[in-house]
Amino acid sequence: MFKKLIVSFLCSIVVACTVFGGFCLLYFAIPSQKAKASISLPSTVEDSENAAESTTEDTDSENKNVYVADVYQSLTLRSEASADSDAITDLEPMTHLEVLEFTAGTNYAYVEVLSGEKKSYKGYVNSDYITKLGEPTVRIGTEE
Repeated sequence: MFKKLIVSFLCSIVVACTVFGGFCLLYFAIPSQKAKASISLPSTVEDSENAAESTTEDTDSENKNVYVADVYQSLTLRSEASADSDAITDLEPMTHLEVLEFTAGTNYAYVEVLSGEKKSYKGYVNSDYITKLGEPTVRIGTEE
């Protein structure tokens, strides 16, 4: 009889704690109407490093062929329009590029780098790995 009383007491404690925890979760997790009204989010989200660059780039590159490096790891900037040519550098994912010319008979484009540490570098990239700015990206390569 004493064991049943202890088990019943402990069960009622567990139920009471669960109910109390639920009320606390609702009270603290759901913002009030006043809090919801005071929240304002920016219309676009930008990386803090690219925010300053993008304001000047937007005005300069309105009429240009701006593309992004649509890769997971890196995109190789080469000295010639060939996979066998010397690599100049590796570009980070989502680096902005201005396409100066698509090389006829190859899948390479002659580009100038518009953003990041490699800004103003010129060379050739495989055009399969770039996407026009504003279009959905594919992110070719592995996600490692």
